[in-house]
Amino acid sequence: MPEYSVGGKTRRRFLTASGAAGALALAGCVETGADDDGEETDTIEFVLNPAEETLDIEVQYGPLIRSIEEEFDVEVRTTVAQTYNATVENLSRAGEGDRMLADTSPVAVLELGSDVSVCGMRIQFGAAQYFSTLVARADSDIESVDDLHGETVVGGSLGSISGGIAALWMLQDNGLDLGNAVDGGSAEDFEWIGDQAHDIALGQLMDDDSIAAAGAGEFVTIPNISPDEIADNFPEVADISAEFDGAGSDSTDLRLLEASPPLPRAPIVANGEWDDDLRAEIDEFLINADEDVLGHDAHQLAEDLALDIDDEVLDAFEEDDDFDIDDWDVDADDWQEFDDHLLWFTGIQEADASDYDPIADFAADLGIDYDDLA
Repeated sequence: MPEYSVGGKTRRRFLTASGAAGALALAGCVETGADDDGEETDTIEFVLNPAEETLDIEVQYGPLIRSIEEEFDVEVRTTVAQTYNATVENLSRAGEGDRMLADTSPVAVLELGSDVSVCGMRIQFGAAQYFSTLVARADSDIESVDDLHGETVVGGSLGSISGGIAALWMLQDNGLDLGNAVDGGSAEDFEWIGDQAHDIALGQLMDDDSIAAAGAGEFVTIPNISPDEIADNFPEVADISAEFDGAGSDSTDLRLLEASPPLPRAPIVANGEWDDDLRAEIDEFLINADEDVLGHDAHQLAEDLALDIDDEVLDAFEEDDDFDIDDWDVDADDWQEFDDHLLWFTGIQEADASDYDPIADFAADLGIDYDDLA
């Protein structure tokens, strides 16, 4: 299936001399590795979960992984969880003596309770909130959520807030009967196809005329929606969303049917039983993270992704505040892949489990039992 363009110009040019290498790993006991001199080093596990299936999240998170290793003289072992629920399962297996970090959905905070501890909330250009969206093709007859009666809607799993829980909540809030969709069964008023990554759901909507709408995070939808449409019909999204400056930058092929109330951005968490000086120091390090910690070196990123982008373009990208890719002769697919692999968050702010209480309200309205989500 062709992949539909998502997010192109909305990601910040957020670059430094950090390299791009990364990894991720399953829960397990604390281990020691060896550095170049043969000295033992502590090992931390880091579980990563790609919100967009087409991304190489190990490359995307490379600078952060390297920064932790260099700052604390540890080895970070990583593995890619294929679903949000798989990330939760890894965290739930971590016990006393384990040291695990995880990139996860807010669902993990609510589902696992004291078994996890929030290190911080990721923010984008200072914005600690974002939106779930319901979108249709702009050239379709679907003009409102009410038009989705009897139609097919694609979205995420209940482990995803913006692709799953909030999307279903918006459908219900607009009067559609969810039937047993929350429990993995069929909806009453429409057909629900869940368990899709955000970018895959968007691609299915664009490529399959039998699908009428998609539920997905703003980071894949807004670049394909007219900014005037958003500003006129959803002013709160225009005011709050860090993605709004890139509205319509990829296309205007989508119509925004509904946006959720503002959602708290995803956390980085640790297993709850990890409580030592190293954990406290890592939390402080993450909260103070800046471009030197989170940023890619443009040349290294292009090399890691095996992209054919001239050094002159990459130099200009790093050095010119007014850089515009349209001024350069670059393969569009290569540039899209480069841009998509820049780390999506620009900082991490202090947070705890109470910051995710609004998500619990969505779940309560849907009758979701978190014990059944894993």
